[in-house]
Amino acid sequence: MKNLIYRIAFLLMLTVVSTSCKKILEVKPEFIRTTEQVYANDKSADSVVVGMYAQWASNSGLFDIPIAGGLSSDELKPGASLDDDFLNMYHNRLDPVNSSTKTYWADYYSVIYTANSIIEGVTTSKGMTTSGKQKAIGEALFMRSFCYFYLVNFFGDVPLVTSTAYKETKSFPRTPVAKVYTQILEDLLKAESYLGDQYPTAGRVRANKWVVKALLSRVYLYTGDWKNASLKASELIENRNQYSLGVMEGTSADDAEMDIFHSDNKESIFQMWNEIGYGLGGQTLGDGAYVAVADEGNNSLINAFEDGDKRRWNYINEETDGYRIYKYRLDLENSAYQENTVVFRLAEQYLIRAEALAKLGQPDAAVEDVNTIRNRAGLQNLDDGQTESSILDAVEQERRVELCFEWSDRWFNLRRLGHLDQVMSENKPTYWKSTAALYPVPRVEMRNNPKLTQNPGYN
Repeated sequence: MKNLIYRIAFLLMLTVVSTSCKKILEVKPEFIRTTEQVYANDKSADSVVVGMYAQWASNSGLFDIPIAGGLSSDELKPGASLDDDFLNMYHNRLDPVNSSTKTYWADYYSVIYTANSIIEGVTTSKGMTTSGKQKAIGEALFMRSFCYFYLVNFFGDVPLVTSTAYKETKSFPRTPVAKVYTQILEDLLKAESYLGDQYPTAGRVRANKWVVKALLSRVYLYTGDWKNASLKASELIENRNQYSLGVMEGTSADDAEMDIFHSDNKESIFQMWNEIGYGLGGQTLGDGAYVAVADEGNNSLINAFEDGDKRRWNYINEETDGYRIYKYRLDLENSAYQENTVVFRLAEQYLIRAEALAKLGQPDAAVEDVNTIRNRAGLQNLDDGQTESSILDAVEQERRVELCFEWSDRWFNLRRLGHLDQVMSENKPTYWKSTAALYPVPRVEMRNNPKLTQNPGYN
């Protein structure tokens, strides 16, 4: 009974949160008093689903994710105002009491709890339609999978919680990454079968089946299922009615122009709704007060762009005191950043398919996908006679420059490919140690759950 009361109170909170985004997400939440009323019909249940997205968008630990991966890897360096928690992230010297990593863990699990609550409540609802149930459960399964994907890539093994039974789940041990991925795939395949082709609302800020496919292709890639990674990416690439690569122009700071990160662009597959009026990490990615683009050494991101690459001038801005991120056009003088934040976009799907096809022994098709991304950036095709190894190197290079600063992609993929130690030893020889590949489990979580164990190097 205590858990039921807590769940109802939590859902009441969500309905309050969801009122702040009703204009964007076009849902008018109602005041909800009991669990039965929460899921009395499709409309009231949808209010809770909206609250789940609002909770995700408003959690500071979640829109700081690009900063975390960028500082931990070789993409970003500290700005003048970076706090100690992020400085330790840049130095790869995190500890179990770091407030940022503690927030990441807590914020993702809070969204997971909400998703679990929705799945349970909708499943037992007697007033919802079958289609309404499938839609709500599908979106909750997607968000749960999304959160677990980021948890395992930051922390490794994590507790796998799929219910709201707090007395049982509060002492769960860490679950091996492989088993978490199995649950992620199970959830995503079910969500894919439940959700429709169209977005529930404007702005691409809620999941449809294509959003699910985007995460599926990535998870298949991370788990080495090349065939399914290629198939899911192909489904998105071939859906030209909904998705296409955006336009990019300019080969200097004076004429750089692109539409890739505008909320209404067709390259975007999924976006985080900009609930609080600024982009990822607040003004962090726009003004350089907290972070700047890493520019030291021959292997720096600045030097990774080829001559004539339009992305160099569209993604990074050179100023008198260094290089600033220009991907998210933040107008500090006039207004807060009003664009939604792109989470999944079509360019990644081309790179996923290219890597998968290379692994499947289809080099010509893989090269074609790499060239599609290069040509959009104003670069020539790869040379003829590419091997599997050279194609994989080309994909990694394109990932670095195409997806820089996006949702810790560089940090995750360096570890996935087994290149993290080499790259970090070259770029941060003073600080790097191999145990920094995973973040520490927050001490407060270990104190609350004695069954949790710490990652190596943090005891």
